[in-house]
Amino acid sequence: MAVAIYGTKVGMTRVYDGDVETPVTVIEVQPNEVVEIRTKDKHGYDAFKVACGPKKKKVTKALAGEFKKADVAPRRFLREIPAVEGVEVGGKVGVDVIDAEAKVNVHAHSKGRGFAGVMKRYNFAGQPASHGVTKSHRGPGAIGCRMDPGRVFKNKKMPGHYGDKQITVSNLRVVKVDAEKNLLLIKGSIPGPNGGLVNISQG
Repeated sequence: MAVAIYGTKVGMTRVYDGDVETPVTVIEVQPNEVVEIRTKDKHGYDAFKVACGPKKKKVTKALAGEFKKADVAPRRFLREIPAVEGVEVGGKVGVDVIDAEAKVNVHAHSKGRGFAGVMKRYNFAGQPASHGVTKSHRGPGAIGCRMDPGRVFKNKKMPGHYGDKQITVSNLRVVKVDAEKNLLLIKGSIPGPNGGLVNISQG
């Protein structure tokens, strides 16, 4: 059965098993509180609408009414996860739904880096730093064709917006599930900045 939960990336550290060092990413998984239950009869699929992320003081009246109806404190994000048996509106889905023996998939937004040139965005080598090159040391160089076809091809690697994309990293190993402290330790790095929202799924 597919399971998923939302958490917040804390940062990276290392854990030791004897002399073996393992780099891990720490994810704080505060219990996701169920705001609404979506059913196959009414919505066409089964899922939970959950409140996740840090608590939020100011929300719109519409959202405030939604949280109040479910008797849930306002949180920064509302997301959907697969339904879990035995949990009703106002209930909580904790980190213990993650199986420590199975691999996980992590979905998150990568760090946004704004408008970047081709050297930073695509690791271009750049132009020579001397010998006649006066202005375009970090430029991409020639980008077009001559008479045929006489245009710049689509998807040409050019300067532009870099980062802030949805990225999925699959088949990561769970090092530890700490239900008491609401922490999840996953081997290796995952996308996004510290404090960013992360979706962890299995199945």
